[in-house]
Amino acid sequence: MKRALAIVLVLAFLAGAAALGKYILWPERLDTTDLKQLDVDLSLKGVELSQGRDGKKLWNLKASEADYVENTDELTLAAPIITYWGEGEEPPMQVMAPKGQVWQKEDRARMWDGVNGTRGEYAMRADSLDYTGTRREILLTGNVQLVGKTMLANSNTLTYFLENGDFLAQGNVQVIMN
Repeated sequence: MKRALAIVLVLAFLAGAAALGKYILWPERLDTTDLKQLDVDLSLKGVELSQGRDGKKLWNLKASEADYVENTDELTLAAPIITYWGEGEEPPMQVMAPKGQVWQKEDRARMWDGVNGTRGEYAMRADSLDYTGTRREILLTGNVQLVGKTMLANSNTLTYFLENGDFLAQGNVQVIMN
């Protein structure tokens, strides 16, 4: 009996010493496993940017979050919504997607993971979007669908020319007119 009591007392002493050491000698450390590894220069929430040229607004961007890497001038976006303005009285084109990137110095943008857009009476869907500001073109790619009041069009790619408001569909083009 004395022996069992001595073993219990020694185990209790060791458990107490271990607990004392953990909380006093080796205190709790910050757990960084939940922190995402960021290799960015700037991380923002609630972003709004716009770009213009010669007194005309070219595009406006809103996103819930953005990470900026200075050496590549790359802005990676979460839930971007971009409005592109064309010439004259043409209605603007507004597009949104779950993910996107903007290279403002190059006047380029990319959106992916399901792009939805509108321009006047037309609604568009595609897998991805590429904007080239030097040519003022928006290229929708992958399962592109264009829906209007009197038509439905499907194609592999759809280019929208901001300068004149024209669309160009290419690759497996199917159009149903009503």
